[in-house]
Amino acid sequence: MTTTFTHSPKPFGGPISFTLRGEKLTVDSGRKVHEVQLGAVSTVRMTFEPGRLAQKSFRTKVVMKDGKSFTFSSLDWKSLVEAQELTQEYRAFAQALCEAIAQANPQAKFVAGKPLGLWLPTSALAIASLVAMAYLIWQALRMGATGVALLGGLFAVVGVWQIEPMIRLNKPRPFRAGELPAELLPKAP
Repeated sequence: MTTTFTHSPKPFGGPISFTLRGEKLTVDSGRKVHEVQLGAVSTVRMTFEPGRLAQKSFRTKVVMKDGKSFTFSSLDWKSLVEAQELTQEYRAFAQALCEAIAQANPQAKFVAGKPLGLWLPTSALAIASLVAMAYLIWQALRMGATGVALLGGLFAVVGVWQIEPMIRLNKPRPFRAGELPAELLPKAP
């Protein structure tokens, strides 16, 4: 059985096509064609990316035993300002690829979220920023600067809205190839 997935990962540049046939994946960027033996995969990592222009993006990164890697995401960029979410296509391809990798290499690791060394400092910085913003709001209210306090409150709400999903969804954890983490897949319509 053959499974394909095509998307434009950036607002500029051409599409990249992935064709999965058994234990082999063909990656065609338009300039180069790479054949990937799925038995040589060491790690598959699924993450949430906040994206641009209020577009959220889900990304899958496949790392080979030799250190080379490739990624694909749930967004298909049409132009500098327009992107389409490939909900069904991304979900189906990510599932098929993970299952094929697990079959070709039972020792492959499947990880959700960012690496712990990146996730911990990011989480700590986010919490510290929110504590600092709460302190600023409190000081502004103490001094009677209601406008500054309201502005600080607005920034805090926007910060929580943007940062909370990135921290919560990217918490590092393992998953099984047949049970992809639902929170790291675009919502099915």
